Amino acid sequence: MKVSTKGLYGAMAVLDLAIHYGSGHVHKADIAERQGIPEQYLAQILSVLRRAGIVNSVRGPSGGHVLARAPNEVSVGEIVEMLDGPQVQADEPGGNELSGRTVIRGLLREADDAAASMLYSMSFDRLVARWRETQSAIDFVI
Repeated sequence: MKVSTKGLYGAMAVLDLAIHYGSGHVHKADIAERQGIPEQYLAQILSVLRRAGIVNSVRGPSGGHVLARAPNEVSVGEIVEMLDGPQVQADEPGGNELSGRTVIRGLLREADDAAASMLYSMSFDRLVARWRETQSAIDFVI
């Protein structure tokens, strides 16, 4: 499974919104700064997420972006597929079923399927919990 920069940035932006879920609107510039995403690129990603019903946005000084659904209702796999398109591997035409290539390609297909399954089973509320654990560990060390 390949995740493009667009898919990665989209997941990072949704994670940021999930962290701030229930705290009001989040400004695009704040997300861009916290996550290290170029603001113009983030604007394009947020536009796609808004049209897909993942994000709601309000214009103006008190506006910004919020998740349209609760973090437990949005999976990482959904965001990656929305931004990167479906992950489809084409089978190589022809070839000996007993060849090493066939066996290895089958294994790689299984690995891709396992990765996709993991991303679809990972909701953003679980990622927020992981993020909070990381923040607690950092605070403890400092």
